Amino acid sequence: MSACQVQYKETTTLLPVIQQGLMTHWKYGSWTPCSVSCGKGTRARYVSCRDASGGVADESYCVHLPRPQESSSCFSSCGQWHAGDWSSCSVTCGQGRVTRQVICTNYHNHIDSDHCSPEERPAEEQECSMPPCLPSYRRSNSEIGNEYSPPVPTVDSPNSHVYHKPQENHNYWNNPSKRESQWRTGPWGACSSTCAGGFQRRAVVCQDKDGRMTNFCSEGTKPAESKHCESGPCPHWNYGSWGECTQSCGDGIRTRMVICELPSGQRLNEQNCDILEKPPDTEQCNMQVCPAGVTWHRGAWKSCSVTCGRGIKHRDIYCTDMDLKVVDDQYCQHVQKPQTHKPCRVGRCPSWKANRWSECSVTCGTGIQQRKVFCRLRGIGQINDAMCDSSSHPSKTQYCELSSCAHYVWIVEEWEECSAVCGEGKRQRQVICVNQNKEPVNDNYCVSSLRPPPAEKCMTAPCEYIWILGDWSQCSATCGLGYQQRMIYCTEVHSAHTHYSYDLPSVSYQECPLPHPPDTQKCFVTDCPSAATWKVGQWSKCSVTCGIGTIRRRVKCMDAEGLSSTLCLPHEKPKNTMSCQKKDCEISGSCRDIQKRKGIRKDGEYRLNIRGVEIQIHCSGMQSDSPKEYVTLPKGEAENYSEVYSLRLENPYDCPFNGSRRRDCTCRSDYLAAGHTVFRKIRFDPSTIQIMTDDLSFAHTIFGRAVPFATAGDCYSAAKCPQGQFSISLTGTGLRISDSTKWSAVGNYATADIRRSQDGTKVYGRCGGYCGKCVPQASTRLSVEVY
Repeated sequence: MSACQVQYKETTTLLPVIQQGLMTHWKYGSWTPCSVSCGKGTRARYVSCRDASGGVADESYCVHLPRPQESSSCFSSCGQWHAGDWSSCSVTCGQGRVTRQVICTNYHNHIDSDHCSPEERPAEEQECSMPPCLPSYRRSNSEIGNEYSPPVPTVDSPNSHVYHKPQENHNYWNNPSKRESQWRTGPWGACSSTCAGGFQRRAVVCQDKDGRMTNFCSEGTKPAESKHCESGPCPHWNYGSWGECTQSCGDGIRTRMVICELPSGQRLNEQNCDILEKPPDTEQCNMQVCPAGVTWHRGAWKSCSVTCGRGIKHRDIYCTDMDLKVVDDQYCQHVQKPQTHKPCRVGRCPSWKANRWSECSVTCGTGIQQRKVFCRLRGIGQINDAMCDSSSHPSKTQYCELSSCAHYVWIVEEWEECSAVCGEGKRQRQVICVNQNKEPVNDNYCVSSLRPPPAEKCMTAPCEYIWILGDWSQCSATCGLGYQQRMIYCTEVHSAHTHYSYDLPSVSYQECPLPHPPDTQKCFVTDCPSAATWKVGQWSKCSVTCGIGTIRRRVKCMDAEGLSSTLCLPHEKPKNTMSCQKKDCEISGSCRDIQKRKGIRKDGEYRLNIRGVEIQIHCSGMQSDSPKEYVTLPKGEAENYSEVYSLRLENPYDCPFNGSRRRDCTCRSDYLAAGHTVFRKIRFDPSTIQIMTDDLSFAHTIFGRAVPFATAGDCYSAAKCPQGQFSISLTGTGLRISDSTKWSAVGNYATADIRRSQDGTKVYGRCGGYCGKCVPQASTRLSVEVY
């Protein structure tokens, strides 16, 4: 047994006495654990003599008191007693005995009885009681004429030594009557076997009408004294297939299930089967020596293939040599390959729960019934509907049929005349609800959805429409280009005996013939005198001595008198800047190049040639032989951060407040992976044009664990309710996030919502799960572009 720290409990003897002026007594502690884990062992405790103040005294002062025992034997059972079924009673009537088999077992294996506690051994034999035995008689003397000598009684029972004297009445035996004698039977005894076929016995005796034993019954009519009995099939041991060996070679162990069952398959306790005949449930396997150290290496089991219910989990199996190096599988062909997959189960799956249907929406005829349907997880209750399979969503409504309603119908009268004399108008009619006797009733008795329309459009002879045009207005400009406008109407022509009249304003323009007359036009009165013009100066020199630069010139709007003016047309303004090209500059492409070419050993901001474009880069570690490049973030820590949210919902299948953050949520703050990190500079690899997200040299963790750049997560909810955030702002750096850069959602119930700015310089992500996060697909690298 494993060593345990023993806490001693001190106990004193009851009657301390005075010896040589001292009051002393024995004190002893609690027993230590047994020295063996099973079987017979020893245990001990400390014993000391104490004075009245509790101090340790010489044991000679306590010799007058009985010394408590310091050690004793102890027994801890290594095995367990298993008892079989009781046998049939040894007799069919009276008192007998039954027996059964009792053995000591350990993990279903038969072991020596010394390993089981003798005090706990079940009884192997006990008494049994059967129905009382009936007396039977036999004649002791030969028959003489019609007279018989008194019979000597014998009793078929364990108490066969008891005899009963017949009454001393000689006339009793001298007048037997065959016709008044008959066979009498006792009750059937127990079956001789507890299962399969056996026998039952009973007592059969011949008696006269007074119940006295006689020998005048006919043997041909004697009832049977025994019969076959059937107690059902016997249970037997059944066993499954051997499981996988724990070692592919070099002595392993495999197990199988062994159960006691009936032929019908009903499983019973092991005590119902013969323990001695139980097949082994463990055995050694693959005992051959592993050749040259080659064996199958088992990888760790991967996650289950499902998030709930039953699925399959896999693992990698590959052949390795004695140095654990992977070799071709052909070298392990002589060794049985372990299984690569096995079934798994991950909690309960949520399911749809449908309440009872509501009452029918009508009191007669056809109506609608409704019910509440929601997603439920056993042990938790109602959860977000998104967690259940939408394809198996039960119906929330159904039709219901009640007894037929009283017959009410709509009837209609003739249409009235059209309201228009030409073109499109409207006509109406009466719609009335009547009963089966055609008597008008309230409209509520009829089905409103079946009510015929009381009005409709009507068409008469087509109407004539013409355009009425107004006069053009004056030109909007006194010189140069201007505009003119006029009023336009579409009106209907009414004729009455060849006299026409016009109504203004009229109808929609769609009624008049096409094309639509114009209501505006350009106009030009005369040229305007030139009031002001753009004046340009000389081009300046190129702004750089090498590479691409800029040249500039002055552009001003001047009137005829040489004064500044605002009358120049903006779209006619000449350019005031232009690019210029000089010879190529020798610009370094890395901080290491700056060290080599210029001998600079000071950390700071430098201009590097990144894919043909000058980018400002911070060089760090210039005193070493391997300086590193960093991009300084102009927007700083406010727009460059990564966060793993710390709060967790008590109900992980909920998404309260429509997914928004609230500190008053029903949450606990115990997520150990939570943290918040802000960034001033980020590591940049000029050779691959990538940001290295795991470099935290110029980062600051506000709380919790450090979170890499462009990473976020939480353990808040399993209902697509992410709370972890990250923000990237490369504004002013000359870099932007590449369109090919993607983020992956990893973990349980993980989701990621990634949003980019149009120019690619800003990215905002909101990620999480239960528990989950989002990371760049390239793990610790983020691809960017120069623009």
